[in-house]
Amino acid sequence: MSDRRKRPIVRALFDTLPDSLRFSYMRNQLKIPTSLDKRFKFRVAKTQEELSEAYKILHESYLEKGYTKSNETGMRIVKYFALPTTTTLIALFDDKVVGTISIIRRSTFGIPMETSFDIGAVLDNNKVIAEISSLAIDSRFREKRGALFLPLLKFFWEYVCSYMRLDALVITVNPSMTDFYEGFLGFKRMKDAKVGSYSYANGNPGIGLWYDVHKAFGLMQRLYDHKPDNKNLYKYFMGGTLPNFEFPNRDFYKSSDPVMTPKMLEYFFIEKSTVFEELTALEIMGLASCYPASYISEFFPNLQEKIERSNIRHQVNIQCSLGSQASVSATVLDVSGSGIKLLSTESISGMIHLNIPIAKNLYAKVAGVVKWEQNSVYGIQLLRTDSAWTQFCQYLRNDFETLQDSEAKKAV
Repeated sequence: MSDRRKRPIVRALFDTLPDSLRFSYMRNQLKIPTSLDKRFKFRVAKTQEELSEAYKILHESYLEKGYTKSNETGMRIVKYFALPTTTTLIALFDDKVVGTISIIRRSTFGIPMETSFDIGAVLDNNKVIAEISSLAIDSRFREKRGALFLPLLKFFWEYVCSYMRLDALVITVNPSMTDFYEGFLGFKRMKDAKVGSYSYANGNPGIGLWYDVHKAFGLMQRLYDHKPDNKNLYKYFMGGTLPNFEFPNRDFYKSSDPVMTPKMLEYFFIEKSTVFEELTALEIMGLASCYPASYISEFFPNLQEKIERSNIRHQVNIQCSLGSQASVSATVLDVSGSGIKLLSTESISGMIHLNIPIAKNLYAKVAGVVKWEQNSVYGIQLLRTDSAWTQFCQYLRNDFETLQDSEAKKAV
């Protein structure tokens, strides 16, 4: 009994230590699992059943912590899940979902954090960011500590680095969890990092953190590479992948793995929630820009004429060169068959030529004219493209065509 009484006192004294000492002590206590049960699998959630299980685990976990209110479906469903740029990763045990984490790429809806935090400082130097969100572990596996959580984080990290092409990550955490993200992973606090009531978490307090993806390798190496294997998160995260991990196949560079079919959108956002009813007109237009018209128009008949568009905009993050000036670089932020959104620190105008890597050892050469500029981001209307660019755009469109085809086959 006396030991238990001392714990709050010890914890209070521990919390008064400087961050450097506290975090160093925490890293020395780390114990990384040496093996992973073969029954675990990690992949992108692809089916209605997998997403339903993930959303149920999320609802259960958030309800226990007071981060959400109960609802009759037993699922936590938010508008960001409707976007093809949001990816939900899952951990399965004996083919049942037991863990989940979502990566919400900043796009037409922004990100949840923007409802309570000013993210301008992060955006100044990191144009392509995503929010880590909706992390939940099945209650049966929470007491196993790192047995599931650390492999899920490793899978998340490999996916982010190899498939999402991000500049920075942001996350809002409960104040009780900041030590983990700051001490173990090296997250930094945002300016004015604390809010007393975070609406996305049912009014609970939150701390805003961010992470520079490009500096992660060096940071983790500095924190951990001198430690033995069972405490070396650098080797664990940055080393080889695990046989339990299933990653998507990629023929060209892209940044997301859409999984929602029209029927799944209807199921989650109309039948099982009121998400689509609550979208603003601007949000509906933004959602429509991400999907073929055949996906969205039946859900919003009053805006059908406005949301018809021939070219979907696909978000990417690809470094390219301007014309023959290889030293002048720019970043393609999104693409369509007829246009590009381009970030360039060099002022550009008029007719431009771009050499864009679209896959390993494959480049597309395109030409277009600058139509608008805002904060070093330029809208380019394409006038000339080559066959490589045509293949690239078709590859991006294939995601939705394949999903619709698979749904049509199930209906037969």
